[in-house]
Amino acid sequence: MEDNKRIENAEETTQSLKGGSSFREKLRRDNSWIGLLIGLGCPAVIFGILSGLLAIIENYTGKIDVINIQKIILLSIIPNLFILRYTLVKLKHDLTGRGIMGATLVIAFIFIILEFWA
Repeated sequence: MEDNKRIENAEETTQSLKGGSSFREKLRRDNSWIGLLIGLGCPAVIFGILSGLLAIIENYTGKIDVINIQKIILLSIIPNLFILRYTLVKLKHDLTGRGIMGATLVIAFIFIILEFWA
């Protein structure tokens, strides 16, 4: 009986080491660390895209004084609101939503520091 349990545990471990569940399935779990990863990753990608677009535009037109780094940070947070709503309302993943909200608060705190103390 114990040998069967050991064999089953070994098979489960082997499957998890092989990547038995896909990356998409791991993202669908209700986990606050995954929410934190999504909540920091999405704004980072948006921030990179907006910064790149700003650099290209400034290359052709010259320095734009109206747009600064703080405004780009605020714009990069906006997709988190839609992701947070989808996570909480459609998927009903409270822990993932907490992770996304925590990441959003961290980014907002960075904005406040840059805006008022830098």
